[in-house]
Order: sequence, then C-alpha cells, then structure tokens
Amino acid sequence: MNDDFLITKIHQVVLVGKEKYPDKKLIFNNTLHYNELIFHFSGLATVYFGNTVIKTEKNTVRFLPKGDVSRYEVVRDTIGECIDVFFDTDKPVSIDAFAINANHKEHIGLLFKKMFSVWISKEDGYYFECISLLNKIFSELQKRNYLSPELYSKIKPAIDEINKDFLSKDLRSAYLASVCDISESYLKKLFKKKFGVPPKRYIIQKKLNYACELLLLGRYSINQIAELCNFSDVYYFSKQFKEQMSVSPTEYIKKHKS
Repeated sequence: MNDDFLITKIHQVVLVGKEKYPDKKLIFNNTLHYNELIFHFSGLATVYFGNTVIKTEKNTVRFLPKGDVSRYEVVRDTIGECIDVFFDTDKPVSIDAFAINANHKEHIGLLFKKMFSVWISKEDGYYFECISLLNKIFSELQKRNYLSPELYSKIKPAIDEINKDFLSKDLRSAYLASVCDISESYLKKLFKKKFGVPPKRYIIQKKLNYACELLLLGRYSINQIAELCNFSDVYYFSKQFKEQMSVSPTEYIKKHKS
C-alpha cells in the first residue's frame, strides 16, 4: 500500500447484509469504477480478483483498486456482513488487491461502523467527517503495531483474559498486570504499542463492537445491552457509544434500519 495518496472523493458507504447476495458464488462486473475498501464483520469467503486470491473472514479489511480486471468472483463458505466504501484518490492506493487481518485492531471495525452511521445521517458536515474517518482508517492500517514475540508473550495472558471475560468481569489494568506478572505502567506501554490504545480503551472497544451487533438484532432494550456488555450503567454505555459512533444507541438502530 502506498503512503502518499490523497482521498479526493467518497462516492458511497454501503452496509451489505447477509440477505443482499444470498448466492454462495458471486460474479461481479469486470470494471470497477471506484476503489473499494471493505470491512468484513462476519463470513468466510475466497475472492478471485484478476490473478490475486484473497481469503476473507471476520475482521478482514479488503482493498480493491478501480479499473478493469479479468476476473472478479467471490466464493463464500459462509455468508457474512460487511461495510463497503467506494472512493477515489489522486494516486493509486495500490495497483493490486490486498487484504489485512484486523483481529487485534478492534477500533478499525468501529471506525467503519461510525463512517456508515455518519454517511447515512446526512447531517451538516457528514461528508468531511467521512473523509476524516477514511483517512484515519488508512492511518491505522499502515501502522505496523509490531511487538517482538518476546514482548507479545508478556501481555498474552492479559489478552487471553480479556477475550475470555470482557463481558463478564471488570478487568482493570492493575489486575491484568498482575496476571502478566509485570508492572501496570509496562502493561499499558506494551498495549499502546501493539493496539494503539491502553487496556481500558481496548476493552471498551470490544464491548462496543459487541453492542453494535446486539443493537441490530432488535431483541434487547438499550438497558439490557448495557448490562449484557458489562457497562456499569446505561448512561455510561450511551456516553461511550456516542463518543465512538457519533450517534446514540437509539439513533444507531434507527439509521441502520432506514
């Protein structure tokens, strides 16, 4: 991926639900009029784009360059959901299609969700906010966030603990540091280097990602979702949600249904 391009226009931000393309095999047009950046929230598929073969799964970010292509097919093992951004740049992002695994970057999925919410809101300034969010996404994708295996092993117990219990326990940094047998300040430093945020914010991002999925199911009230996602109360949940998504949980449901 190049690092000196400018985003010149966003044409559309689309949420593609499971019902949009029910077939297991999809054959698309051989000409892409715009670049596409796609975040996959679920599903398993193999994408054939020219001579490039890409495997996509949950938390995969896929880029497709605009122009003519000899073959564009998607063969899906399981049908999933994604958000697709159609955009132009002054210089090529990349001449080749590529995919990036964002499993350890919870905030990237939230940035896509926020961009979609802002795009369909059509409120004053929405377009420029979406440009800003897309720039932020590319910024995060270009960050290496590399930790040596030795350093990663130091925080691996905390990551395992978070993945296991972030919905059921109040996991504070001091406790996570004790699990790793390192100081709290060192834990925060390594988390910031690996994930770009300290442990507390990383956990909140995981909770908000899960909350978005629950909101769209339509089975639970806002109070119930706050409880299911282990927020201290519904007011704190709503505050964190609006800070991240630019809309309240109720507005998020309405906008996505519309």
